[in-house]
Amino acid sequence: MKMTIVLDSNDPEGIADAAKMIEILQVRLGLQTSAEKKITRLKLVRIVQDYAKLIAFEGGHKDFKEVDYTGLREVKNFVDQKWLDLD
Repeated sequence: MKMTIVLDSNDPEGIADAAKMIEILQVRLGLQTSAEKKITRLKLVRIVQDYAKLIAFEGGHKDFKEVDYTGLREVKNFVDQKWLDLD
């Protein structure tokens, strides 16, 4: 499929819409060139929880439930607070 996009230099809103359309096509075709990765809060919670479990294991705990900081609620509260600080 070939497509031609015509841009009007007097229409900044149209240029922004064309850029959005190109981004959508890149995602759909798997051509996204950005090296920037996006992370959701849920993914971040899981990463931090895995790291907390690794710290507990390195600290000599065989059962992760022995330590408070590996629990989902504690990790979620920690990440939520840090997430709010990002804004």
